[in-house]
Amino acid sequence: MRKYRKSKKYYKYRNYILIFLSTLAIFVIGMYIFKYFNIDKDYVLKINNEYISKEEFLLYLDEQENVFEEVGGVDIWHTDFDGIPAKDVAKNNTISSIIFLKAVVYEAENLGIELTLDEKQQYKQEALLLKEYMEEEKNIIIPLEICEKFEKERIIEQKVYDYITSTFVVDEKEFEKYFNKYINDNINKINKINLDYIFIKNNDNFDAKQKANNIIKDINFKTDFNKFIEQPYVQVYKNIDLQKGLFEKNIEDKIYKLSEKSVSNVIEGRDGFYIFKINKIVEVNIEDIKEMVREEYISIKKDEIYRMQTKNWVNNIKVEKNSEILSNI
Repeated sequence: MRKYRKSKKYYKYRNYILIFLSTLAIFVIGMYIFKYFNIDKDYVLKINNEYISKEEFLLYLDEQENVFEEVGGVDIWHTDFDGIPAKDVAKNNTISSIIFLKAVVYEAENLGIELTLDEKQQYKQEALLLKEYMEEEKNIIIPLEICEKFEKERIIEQKVYDYITSTFVVDEKEFEKYFNKYINDNINKINKINLDYIFIKNNDNFDAKQKANNIIKDINFKTDFNKFIEQPYVQVYKNIDLQKGLFEKNIEDKIYKLSEKSVSNVIEGRDGFYIFKINKIVEVNIEDIKEMVREEYISIKKDEIYRMQTKNWVNNIKVEKNSEILSNI
């Protein structure tokens, strides 16, 4: 009789345990299902366990668009690269850029890299400017927290870059080889150029290209560009010494092809149209530009070190693409 009671009691507790475990299992499964169906399906990429929203992706895409237009101007979007439309190449480059940055950001913690209070304040201020820029120039609304995340991770990456490349020392013999090759390859781009220019900004009030074409009809080398200064969306700059990075690269390349005392044709840029007048071209002493070339050389070498160091980090990244969302961007 005791054995029977003991057995009955055992089965009773066993049933309670089974019910408890079943309930727990259902609860856990339910949580996973709830979590799955509440994931924002508007993500573009999943990198490791992080979801990259469409808004965040657009910030990186804007960077790539600027890079493309720096090299080939706005006409670059009408070209193909080995049969692939420029816009698709830009998207692919954006994906690679995001993967690389995230790999670096994930590793930053292992390197003991943290932001200072000043750097935290800095990324918050820059995020406000970025949000304003995207809304005014691109007509795209990006939540402030995403802009802050974007600017924060840019600062983290720069700190990782500085950490990895801090021990680089210039090999003077290698630099001399680089410098001599640079002079041979850029003989037409090292002279000092003084110029005036007119910039007609893209706007909704008139056709900026047509305006530029109308202006250039009344221009020769003796024309004072100040006569156009009062016109809306027309900006005039005089007595400017050309410096690297002052204009988009494709525009700089066209300026270097102009001769002294000449006026350019209308040149299209990212945000409008330019007309240049070349006032003077002065040949420079090659040694005078050596420091500028040295800085470029150091930057290139540091980039090589950085890419080599971060290669394994990138290879360990897991990426999932949302093709449906990507195709509609």
